[in-house]
Amino acid sequence: MPEPVLRATVGVTAAPGRARVALSAAVGATLVPRLLHRTENSARVALVAGGAMILGGDTISLDIHVGAGCLLELSEVGGTVVYNADGVESWWTTRIVLDDGARLVWRGLETVISDGADLHRRTDITMAESARAVIREVTVFGRSGERGGRLLLESAVTCGDTPLLVESLDVRGDRPQPGVLGRHRVMESILLAGIRDSRSPDVDASDVMDLAGPGALARHLGEHLHESPLDPTWDRWTRTLMEDIT
Repeated sequence: MPEPVLRATVGVTAAPGRARVALSAAVGATLVPRLLHRTENSARVALVAGGAMILGGDTISLDIHVGAGCLLELSEVGGTVVYNADGVESWWTTRIVLDDGARLVWRGLETVISDGADLHRRTDITMAESARAVIREVTVFGRSGERGGRLLLESAVTCGDTPLLVESLDVRGDRPQPGVLGRHRVMESILLAGIRDSRSPDVDASDVMDLAGPGALARHLGEHLHESPLDPTWDRWTRTLMEDIT
């Protein structure tokens, strides 16, 4: 992977009165963090597009650090389009570090993989045993009338000394594989990390996979995002994370 040239960082640490929130973005960055609100141990930050993203050859790096006992809520102002680049690869790497008792809630919006796009997206999460996270990621293959290009999606999540999730998905919208994407255009994933899913027996868990350690992964494949059944799962997991804050 080329050296990151479009780097952005988000850091939150507790402080009396108002948390210290460190936000930065490289000159010309296509992803810019903006502070919406903060308390002494929490912050709400929006990720705003600073330009057309993502173009062929773009190398985006997002570093997130949540300090001990802090809560960071990340939102996105709009979805992301990976534009037709005639197969030229682009990269988006996210590195997340959560200290003792840290909490992260990130409801990601759609990433649209256009025809001719080739995106390598990697997320690495390193978290203390007492940290918690709920993260949503949505991929849509193709804009209207398109089948979509290629997405290489890699994730590695470690809680304390326990590897929670190591995954690699190589998917092409224009070359669907049975048992991977098939005829579907939308792939939605929600990760719960650092805490177990305390669902009641009557909750439908057909889209949820419990991880080897404290956590779970919910995933749904479909034709349209509005048909996704995962909204109740997101609400339940977010509520569980918030109730766990002491």
